[in-house]
Amino acid sequence: MFYEIRRETAAPGRGKELARWMDEQVIPVHEAAGMVVVGAFTDTDDEDAFVWIRKFRDAGEREEVVARVHQDPLFESEIRPRLGHILAGAAVTVRLAPTASSQLS
Repeated sequence: MFYEIRRETAAPGRGKELARWMDEQVIPVHEAAGMVVVGAFTDTDDEDAFVWIRKFRDAGEREEVVARVHQDPLFESEIRPRLGHILAGAAVTVRLAPTASSQLS
């Protein structure tokens, strides 16, 4: 099992729009495809940043879920194009694996 922390950065001044769009459109499509989204956050030090945490059993599950998301007609027709207009660039992703003593499961 592992987690991913993804940090999306909106174009200047569009952070609230990004957070709303992620909460209302992007995350629900990911969850409908089987992704476990542990949490979604705004960055208190950067008004244009949005951070979400995703959980996967293994790399194979991640590949399958992401492929389902990218094949979703709504994702292709509406979500991807709009994100292209809101985001300032590529997301930064950090993959985390729990240590043996971690209580996360």
